[in-house]
Amino acid sequence: MRNRNAAPRKSRASAHETSSPRRPRHRTGGGYARGAHTRRRLLDAGIELFAELGYERASTRAIARRAGVSLPSLQYYFGGKEGLHRACAEYITEDVRSRLRPATERVRLALGRDDLRRGELLQLLRAVVEPFLEGLATERPESWALFFARAQGEQGVAFDAIFQQIGGGLLTPVTEIIGRILARPSASPEVAIRAVVIVGQLTLVRRARPIMLRALGWPDFGGERLRTLKDVVWQGIAASLGG
Repeated sequence: MRNRNAAPRKSRASAHETSSPRRPRHRTGGGYARGAHTRRRLLDAGIELFAELGYERASTRAIARRAGVSLPSLQYYFGGKEGLHRACAEYITEDVRSRLRPATERVRLALGRDDLRRGELLQLLRAVVEPFLEGLATERPESWALFFARAQGEQGVAFDAIFQQIGGGLLTPVTEIIGRILARPSASPEVAIRAVVIVGQLTLVRRARPIMLRALGWPDFGGERLRTLKDVVWQGIAASLGG
Protein backbone atom coordinates (compact mmCIF):
# COMPACT_ATOMS: atom_id res chain seq x y z
CA MET A 1 0.00 0.00 0.00
CA ARG A 2 2.79 2.38 0.90
CA ASN A 3 4.41 1.90 -2.50
CA ARG A 4 1.15 2.39 -4.42
CA ASN A 5 0.39 5.63 -2.63
CA ALA A 6 3.89 7.03 -3.03
CA ALA A 7 3.63 7.51 -6.79
CA PRO A 8 0.39 9.51 -6.71
CA ARG A 9 1.73 11.77 -3.94
CA LYS A 10 4.80 12.46 -6.00
CA SER A 11 2.64 13.08 -9.05
CA ARG A 12 0.43 15.55 -7.20
CA ALA A 13 3.48 17.40 -5.93
CA SER A 14 4.93 17.60 -9.44
CA ALA A 15 1.64 18.87 -10.85
CA HIS A 16 1.47 21.51 -8.12
CA GLU A 17 5.01 22.69 -8.88
CA THR A 18 4.24 22.87 -12.59
CA SER A 19 1.00 24.78 -12.26
CA SER A 20 2.04 27.27 -9.55
CA PRO A 21 3.66 30.46 -10.82
CA ARG A 22 7.33 31.02 -10.19
CA ARG A 23 8.35 33.70 -7.76
CA PRO A 24 9.76 36.74 -9.55
CA ARG A 25 13.48 37.05 -9.24
CA HIS A 26 15.10 40.35 -8.31
CA ARG A 27 16.65 41.94 -11.33
CA THR A 28 20.29 42.77 -11.11
CA GLY A 29 19.49 46.31 -12.21
CA GLY A 30 17.60 46.92 -8.96
CA GLY A 31 20.85 46.93 -7.00
CA TYR A 32 22.35 49.31 -9.52
CA ALA A 33 19.37 51.65 -9.20
CA ARG A 34 19.61 51.62 -5.42
CA GLY A 35 23.34 52.27 -5.64
CA ALA A 36 22.83 55.20 -8.01
CA HIS A 37 20.20 56.64 -5.67
CA THR A 38 22.53 56.36 -2.67
CA ARG A 39 25.37 57.92 -4.62
CA ARG A 40 23.17 60.82 -5.72
CA ARG A 41 22.04 61.48 -2.13
CA LEU A 42 25.65 61.57 -0.98
CA LEU A 43 26.56 63.99 -3.77
CA ASP A 44 23.68 66.33 -2.92
CA ALA A 45 24.50 66.26 0.78
CA GLY A 46 28.21 66.70 0.07
CA ILE A 47 27.63 69.75 -2.14
CA GLU A 48 25.44 71.34 0.53
CA LEU A 49 27.81 70.79 3.44
CA PHE A 50 31.01 71.58 1.53
CA ALA A 51 29.32 74.82 0.43
CA GLU A 52 28.12 75.68 3.95
CA LEU A 53 31.17 74.68 5.97
CA GLY A 54 34.08 74.27 3.60
CA TYR A 55 36.16 71.16 3.03
CA GLU A 56 37.93 71.03 6.40
CA ARG A 57 34.86 71.53 8.60
CA ALA A 58 32.48 69.28 6.66
CA SER A 59 32.84 65.81 8.21
CA THR A 60 32.05 62.57 6.43
CA ARG A 61 29.83 61.58 9.35
CA ALA A 62 27.74 64.75 8.97
CA ILE A 63 27.49 64.25 5.20
CA ALA A 64 26.35 60.66 5.58
CA ARG A 65 23.82 61.70 8.23
CA ARG A 66 22.36 64.42 6.00
CA ALA A 67 22.19 61.99 3.08
CA GLY A 68 20.41 59.47 5.29
CA VAL A 69 22.90 56.68 4.56
CA SER A 70 25.55 54.84 6.52
CA LEU A 71 29.10 56.12 6.78
CA PRO A 72 30.52 52.96 5.13
CA SER A 73 28.39 53.78 2.07
CA LEU A 74 30.34 57.00 1.61
CA GLN A 75 33.59 55.09 1.86
CA TYR A 76 32.33 52.46 -0.57
CA TYR A 77 31.21 54.83 -3.33
CA PHE A 78 33.82 57.56 -3.05
CA GLY A 79 36.72 56.16 -1.04
CA GLY A 80 36.53 58.95 1.50
CA LYS A 81 36.12 62.68 1.90
CA GLU A 82 38.56 63.75 -0.81
CA GLY A 83 37.02 61.44 -3.38
CA LEU A 84 33.56 62.76 -2.58
CA HIS A 85 34.80 66.35 -2.84
CA ARG A 86 36.16 65.73 -6.32
CA ALA A 87 33.03 63.82 -7.37
CA CYS A 88 30.85 66.74 -6.24
CA ALA A 89 32.84 69.10 -8.46
CA GLU A 90 32.56 66.75 -11.44
CA TYR A 91 28.83 66.34 -10.84
CA ILE A 92 28.28 70.12 -10.80
CA THR A 93 30.26 70.66 -14.00
CA GLU A 94 28.70 67.78 -15.97
CA ASP A 95 25.91 69.89 -17.47
CA VAL A 96 28.29 72.59 -18.70
CA ARG A 97 30.76 70.00 -19.99
CA SER A 98 28.05 68.24 -21.99
CA ARG A 99 27.03 71.56 -23.54
CA LEU A 100 30.62 72.50 -24.33
CA ARG A 101 31.79 69.21 -25.78
CA PRO A 102 30.20 69.43 -29.28
CA ALA A 103 31.10 73.12 -29.68
CA THR A 104 34.72 72.74 -28.61
CA GLU A 105 35.15 69.79 -30.96
CA ARG A 106 33.83 71.79 -33.93
CA VAL A 107 36.02 74.76 -33.02
CA ARG A 108 39.10 72.55 -32.61
CA LEU A 109 38.61 71.16 -36.10
CA ALA A 110 38.02 74.63 -37.57
CA LEU A 111 41.20 75.96 -35.96
CA GLY A 112 43.16 73.51 -38.07
CA ARG A 113 42.93 76.06 -40.85
CA ASP A 114 45.63 78.73 -41.02
CA ASP A 115 43.69 81.11 -43.29
CA LEU A 116 40.83 82.03 -40.91
CA ARG A 117 39.89 85.68 -41.12
CA ARG A 118 38.96 87.92 -38.22
CA GLY A 119 35.20 87.55 -38.73
CA GLU A 120 35.49 83.77 -38.83
CA LEU A 121 37.59 83.74 -35.68
CA LEU A 122 35.03 85.87 -33.86
CA GLN A 123 32.29 83.47 -34.93
CA LEU A 124 34.30 80.55 -33.56
CA LEU A 125 34.83 82.38 -30.29
CA ARG A 126 31.12 83.04 -29.96
CA ALA A 127 30.36 79.42 -30.82
CA VAL A 128 32.46 78.19 -27.91
CA VAL A 129 31.53 80.75 -25.21
CA GLU A 130 27.76 80.71 -25.70
CA PRO A 131 27.19 77.06 -24.65
CA PHE A 132 29.20 77.83 -21.53
CA LEU A 133 27.03 80.87 -20.87
CA GLU A 134 23.86 78.83 -21.40
CA GLY A 135 24.97 76.34 -18.77
CA LEU A 136 25.74 79.11 -16.28
CA ALA A 137 22.39 80.82 -16.87
CA THR A 138 20.42 77.63 -16.19
CA GLU A 139 18.72 77.51 -12.79
CA ARG A 140 20.68 75.50 -10.25
CA PRO A 141 20.63 75.22 -6.43
CA GLU A 142 22.31 78.11 -4.62
CA SER A 143 24.60 75.58 -2.95
CA TRP A 144 26.24 74.94 -6.32
CA ALA A 145 27.41 78.54 -6.62
CA LEU A 146 28.63 78.50 -3.02
CA PHE A 147 30.46 75.22 -3.62
CA PHE A 148 32.16 76.72 -6.67
CA ALA A 149 33.23 79.80 -4.68
CA ARG A 150 34.55 77.65 -1.84
CA ALA A 151 36.48 75.45 -4.25
CA GLN A 152 38.23 78.47 -5.76
CA GLY A 153 39.24 79.72 -2.35
CA GLU A 154 40.44 76.35 -1.05
CA GLN A 155 42.43 75.42 -4.18
CA GLY A 156 42.01 71.70 -3.47
CA VAL A 157 40.99 68.64 -5.46
CA ALA A 158 37.57 70.10 -6.23
CA PHE A 159 39.11 73.16 -7.85
CA ASP A 160 41.51 70.95 -9.79
CA ALA A 161 38.54 68.97 -11.11
CA ILE A 162 36.60 72.11 -12.07
CA PHE A 163 39.59 73.60 -13.86
CA GLN A 164 40.35 70.35 -15.65
CA GLN A 165 36.76 69.70 -16.72
CA ILE A 166 35.77 73.24 -17.71
CA GLY A 167 38.52 75.80 -17.29
CA GLY A 168 41.18 73.95 -19.20
CA GLY A 169 38.83 72.70 -21.88
CA LEU A 170 37.35 76.14 -22.44
CA LEU A 171 40.44 78.28 -21.95
CA THR A 172 42.50 76.40 -24.51
CA PRO A 173 40.37 77.22 -27.60
CA VAL A 174 39.50 80.71 -26.27
CA THR A 175 43.19 81.51 -25.81
CA GLU A 176 44.12 80.25 -29.27
CA ILE A 177 41.33 82.21 -30.95
CA ILE A 178 42.21 85.43 -29.14
CA GLY A 179 45.87 84.98 -30.03
CA ARG A 180 44.97 84.73 -33.70
CA ILE A 181 42.62 87.71 -33.55
CA LEU A 182 45.31 89.86 -31.94
CA ALA A 183 48.11 88.35 -34.07
CA ARG A 184 50.04 87.47 -30.93
CA PRO A 185 51.41 84.19 -29.58
CA SER A 186 48.77 82.36 -27.57
CA ALA A 187 51.35 81.79 -24.82
CA SER A 188 51.88 85.53 -24.30
CA PRO A 189 50.65 87.00 -20.97
CA GLU A 190 48.37 89.51 -22.72
CA VAL A 191 46.50 86.81 -24.61
CA ALA A 192 46.24 84.56 -21.54
CA ILE A 193 44.92 87.40 -19.38
CA ARG A 194 42.33 88.39 -21.97
CA ALA A 195 41.14 84.78 -22.20
CA VAL A 196 40.83 84.45 -18.42
CA VAL A 197 38.98 87.77 -18.17
CA ILE A 198 36.45 86.70 -20.80
CA VAL A 199 35.80 83.37 -19.09
CA GLY A 200 35.66 85.15 -15.73
CA GLN A 201 32.99 87.53 -17.03
CA LEU A 202 30.89 84.56 -18.05
CA THR A 203 31.18 82.87 -14.64
CA LEU A 204 29.81 86.02 -13.01
CA VAL A 205 26.47 85.21 -14.60
CA ARG A 206 26.21 82.23 -12.23
CA ARG A 207 27.08 84.27 -9.14
CA ALA A 208 24.96 87.28 -10.10
CA ARG A 209 22.02 85.36 -11.58
CA PRO A 210 19.51 86.18 -8.79
CA ILE A 211 20.45 89.87 -8.85
CA MET A 212 20.23 90.06 -12.64
CA LEU A 213 16.82 88.40 -12.74
CA ARG A 214 15.47 90.63 -9.96
CA ALA A 215 16.80 93.78 -11.67
CA LEU A 216 15.33 92.73 -15.01
CA GLY A 217 12.05 91.53 -13.55
CA TRP A 218 12.47 88.19 -15.33
CA PRO A 219 11.48 84.79 -13.94
CA ASP A 220 14.43 83.04 -15.59
CA PHE A 221 16.76 83.08 -18.59
CA GLY A 222 14.66 81.19 -21.08
CA GLY A 223 13.70 81.63 -24.71
CA GLU A 224 14.01 85.22 -25.89
CA ARG A 225 15.43 86.28 -22.51
CA LEU A 226 18.37 83.91 -22.94
CA ARG A 227 18.98 85.19 -26.47
CA THR A 228 19.05 88.76 -25.14
CA LEU A 229 21.53 87.78 -22.44
CA LYS A 230 23.81 86.09 -24.96
CA ASP A 231 23.65 89.02 -27.37
CA VAL A 232 24.54 91.61 -24.72
CA VAL A 233 27.36 89.54 -23.24
CA TRP A 234 28.76 88.84 -26.70
CA GLN A 235 28.70 92.53 -27.62
CA GLY A 236 30.93 93.23 -24.61
CA ILE A 237 33.35 90.45 -25.54
CA ALA A 238 33.58 91.54 -29.17
CA ALA A 239 34.09 95.17 -28.15
CA SER A 240 36.95 94.17 -25.84
CA LEU A 241 38.68 92.63 -28.86
CA GLY A 242 38.10 95.67 -31.03
CA GLY A 243 35.34 94.20 -33.19
